Amino acid sequence: MNYYFMASDRCSVEAVVGALADVLGVSADAVDFVDSGVEEEFAGRDWTAPVLCTQYALSGDLATRLDIQLQGPVDPTFGEGELATALARRLNTILFWDAQEGAPSTNRLVTPDGLVTRARVTETDGPAPTYTVTYTVDAVEAPVPRFPMARVQLLPEIYWEERIATPVADVFVAATAPDRGSRADHPLNRAGECLVLWERLVRRMAGDWAPTGRYPAESYLRDLRTRDHLAACHTALAAPGPRDSLAAAVEELDEVFGTHTTDDGGFLVLSLGRAGPEVTGDAWWWRRRPVRVPWPDGPVPEGESPGAADGRPGRGDAPPGATPGSA
Repeated sequence: MNYYFMASDRCSVEAVVGALADVLGVSADAVDFVDSGVEEEFAGRDWTAPVLCTQYALSGDLATRLDIQLQGPVDPTFGEGELATALARRLNTILFWDAQEGAPSTNRLVTPDGLVTRARVTETDGPAPTYTVTYTVDAVEAPVPRFPMARVQLLPEIYWEERIATPVADVFVAATAPDRGSRADHPLNRAGECLVLWERLVRRMAGDWAPTGRYPAESYLRDLRTRDHLAACHTALAAPGPRDSLAAAVEELDEVFGTHTTDDGGFLVLSLGRAGPEVTGDAWWWRRRPVRVPWPDGPVPEGESPGAADGRPGRGDAPPGATPGSA
């Protein structure tokens, strides 16, 4: 079993060997440690040792990488997070490992006191002739004092990759397959893509933002723009069959969106820096807020915003040009 961690500190040989022996329940003699910067150490490596650990020097916010291999009698059932948590506590350092979700730059980290969160780590190539890579902790989903320059935010790339069922969009795409062209910008292709994105949002809402209970504000705004695009797709469709199918699908998803949002007169999106015309136009979805705002420190209006008792039109009552269901 192999494990790959990056650490915020360079730990001594004695500390790493002792921590591995303690956590894995073996003697220190069972851990073969090699510093990659010392060539002669590889010559003396005991490749049969139950625990092999190789340390590589890094630059920037991360000081080292630890490659750990368990073999023979050592229990290989540790999950990466479990092993990282135990080692971080014993080494008094922050450990990072591949989150295996989102972009390649997405990592999970654990602090010595047990805080686990996700982080974006960027790599920058240095100048010639060495081209030494500098690692920077660019953003974290929870504050980590060790990295005061890192932005604290939800990482959109994580949520983009989450698998969300889209049964309504799937039915529309399958039903309109004979009518769609081969071009990516064909109106039906564009409509199908936008419908999937819109349904992903409403399904998250219906599940109280499962699986994490959170969602980035910028992703939410992107989804509202997707709803704008759906209205444009409906206008662009000439054939009545696909046009009506899209209208029905969007109407069904709009019902779910309406159930899990309330009218706030556009307070939420204005607080996020969106322009007034988006809020005051016919696109009613910009004037609604989720029942529970899923990003940290979501703004809350002080009182009832002016406007209709329900800022969302009912079935069949959409203003002209506002929804894909309008004629």
